Parts: sequence; C-alpha cells; structure tokens
Amino acid sequence: MRSMVASLWAVLAILLVPQAVIHADILDETNQKIESSKTKQNTVNLTTVEIKQLLYEAANKYGIPAEILKAMAYVETGMKQFDDMGNPIVTEDGGIGIMQVTLTDEELQAKKIDKERLMYDTKYNIDIGAQILKEKWNWAGTRIPKINDQNPNIIEHWYFAVMAYNGLSKRNDPNLPHEKKPYQERVFDIIRNHSLVNVKSIPSFEVEYSDENHPDIIYFPVKQYTWPQLNTMTTQHYKAGDKVYTWNKDASYSNIRNGVDGAVILKAAHYTPLEIVGGPYESAANPYNHYVYYHVRGNGIDGYVASSNVVKGEVKIFTDISSNEVASAVTYLSLKGVINGYTDGTFRPNDKLLRRHAAKMLVNELGLKLPNGYVPKAKDMKPGDLGYEEMVIAEAYGLMGQGGNLRPNEYLTRAQMASILVRAYQQYYDTPQTQKTFADVPQDFWNYKDINTLAYNGITVVDTFRPNEHVTRSQFALFLKRTLERKEQE
Repeated sequence: MRSMVASLWAVLAILLVPQAVIHADILDETNQKIESSKTKQNTVNLTTVEIKQLLYEAANKYGIPAEILKAMAYVETGMKQFDDMGNPIVTEDGGIGIMQVTLTDEELQAKKIDKERLMYDTKYNIDIGAQILKEKWNWAGTRIPKINDQNPNIIEHWYFAVMAYNGLSKRNDPNLPHEKKPYQERVFDIIRNHSLVNVKSIPSFEVEYSDENHPDIIYFPVKQYTWPQLNTMTTQHYKAGDKVYTWNKDASYSNIRNGVDGAVILKAAHYTPLEIVGGPYESAANPYNHYVYYHVRGNGIDGYVASSNVVKGEVKIFTDISSNEVASAVTYLSLKGVINGYTDGTFRPNDKLLRRHAAKMLVNELGLKLPNGYVPKAKDMKPGDLGYEEMVIAEAYGLMGQGGNLRPNEYLTRAQMASILVRAYQQYYDTPQTQKTFADVPQDFWNYKDINTLAYNGITVVDTFRPNEHVTRSQFALFLKRTLERKEQE
C-alpha cells in the first residue's frame, strides 16, 4: 500500500512540474547525451526534438532566424550528425556532420576549430555552422549583395548569406539551368514547407564570372538591392510578454491547442490578439515540423499555438472584449491605425457610436484630406468643435451631411451606417443580383438598397437588421473589417 501511495505521489509531482521546468530537464538530458557522444567510442544520434532545440539555441545565440538554421541542417543531412552505423557523416568533398562544415585542415587550424569535436559533438558542429553562416551574413555590401536594410530578423534578407554558406559557384546560380535547385532555393523551400512560413521569391539579380582563374565563381556587380516586398519576419524568437495576433496564410483561422502537439480546442479568427506566456517549445509529433509552439492567453483563450500562426505586433488585449470575433476586428483595425481603445485599457464594445467617431475612423482609413478651398455647408458645427475637421472632410466627400447638418454628437443608426459604408466603399462592393428579405426592412424602406448591398456582399449576415437601432462600437468594427477585407482583395 505504501509503495502504491508513493507511486501516486511521484506521478502527481511530475504533473505539477511547470512545463518550462520539464523543457529545461529535457535540455539537460540532451546536453548529457552530447557529452557522452564526444568520443569515437560513444556516438549517438540525438532525437529530432533534441536536434531542433540545439539548432534553435544556436540561431538565437548568433541572431539567425531559427527557420533558416533548421532548414539548412535538413537540406545538408536531414538533421543528422551520424549515419545509421554510428559513424560521423563525412562527405567526399570533406563536409563534416549535421551542418556539413567544409573547411581544409589549414582553415580549421586558422579558425581554431577542433576537427574531432566537429565530427563527434553535434552541438559543437551546429555552433560552428551558425558561426560560418553569420560570417557570410557580414559579407553583405562587399562580397555579396545587401538586401534593403539587411534586417537579421527578416528571412529573405539571408538569401545571399545562405548561398555563400554552400558556395558562390555556378551550381547556386538561379539564372542557370540545374538538375536540382540551387542550395539557397532548396533551403527556402524547406522553410516554406516545414516551418510553414510564406517566404517570398527572390527577384532576379545580376551575376558575373570575371575571374579567369576561377571561372565557376560568382561575383555580384550590384552590391545593394531594394526589394520592399521581401519582409517576412521570423516567428520563432518571440518570448513571454510579447503581444501577437493570429494569422495563417492557408486558412481563415489558426488552431489553438490544449498543449504542444495537443488537440484543437479553438479555431481562432485572423487577428485575434494574444499574449505569449511560455515557450517556444519544439514539436515532437512530426520530425518534419520545424515550427515551434507558444503558450498564449487573451480574451478568454488559454492554449498553445504554432509559431506559423502568429505575428508579433503592437496589439492590445482589451479587458472588456469577450467575443473573439470582435477582438479580431478591433485588432485588425487597430493595426491599420483606424481605431483605438480608451486610456483605461477598455474598448467599451457595447457603447453606442457617435457620428463624429464614425467619421474619424472612415477619414483615417481612406486617407482623406480636406480639398483646398472647400467651404463647409453644414451650419451645426464650427471650427474648434470636437471632430470638426473629420466631419467637414466627410461632408466634402459626400459621406455625411446629406440632410444639411452633420449632427456630430448624435448616435449613428444601423441604417445610417449602411448608407455611409456604401458611399465610402461602393467600388469594392458587388452590385446585388438578388433582393434579400429582411424581417424588419421592407423593400420600400428609405435605404433598403444600401442595406441589401451590405447583405449581398456578406457585410451583414442576419435576417433582422434592426435599422433604427444605434450601432455599437463593436458592431461598426465588425462591419468595417468585413468591408476592408473585400477592399484588400481588389
């Protein structure tokens, strides 16, 4: 009986250990295995999770996106230091170990690299490989081109450094035909397919072969390229306290799980704001998963999300928003500089929306400026009134003031909202081919046409529109987000 009780207490103790501690223990175990594999008598392939942890650590140490170092190790050796017989992987051209470090004995000696450790110490091999890649990165603007501002957190900016790691030779010239893709292209493909990051394709660039003594060596006549579309940030170096929002290029939602590699507990809409409270944690479910997981919380959510499904941003988690759909809409508009909360940390989603507040959002989003020489027509506002500038701009562009007055401090009705949105975004809405039947909006209602336009375009999805009710801040956010998503598709 005592042994049974002791066993139960042991199990309970394990369950109560924080996950971060468990991961630290795994790392300690990995380091112990590394120590035992540093000699010819003790060679062992670490598990894929342990390998990925070491790659992540080295990437973090040298300021390299972890997606890149993982992909390089995968392309080089399938993330293995030893072959199936337990021998260090050494290729015919002298490439050693998981990162295929390829240096002459003279170069190894000059760099003070221990060849024996390079062959038998996985962690050491990864560290040296990361050092070499960082050296190539520092060639930017001299031996290899510099992309934009050469931001180390942007994956595409490493393109030429990754090429140089494998060799600046014809085999890696994407302008030439090859039996297999150049090294750097294969690495970027692995990032796309295994880290699930939408890395952009690199535009064409100039190369030349100007060394007669080394006719296969690439030289770059252009040392700086400005490619603003190359802006994919790493998502694997976030830390506790960072604010993120959900995003997934392949679906309309991001999976929130109950643990690392756990069951899906929620399909969160794009732009759901979250705070990272733990991680990153490597995936153990599939060796081909190079992304990591973060423990996240926010708006009633408490779970784990893949790094490929979140983006770091200046987002707020409002204490009074419980609806994930509303939180998503508010974050989306906040990132565009269209909407804000209050200084007390609330958004007040159920508050009725003033007409001047609606005008400010639309003017900001559309980037409207007051036309030179425009004379306001409305007589119920004067310079210095709250919202005067935005209301006059809205009048100038025909968005508000159709009745002769602007009525800035009146609440906006849902029917008025429909007309204002249609005036502002008519070009992005499809012309209705059908007439929707509403329970409370007859077809002879004063702006049935505008309400029907919103329904036809999926901006409103209800059968009861409640046209004379005042629109709330959360409702307007939802309608505006759905509208702007259509605008982005144009």
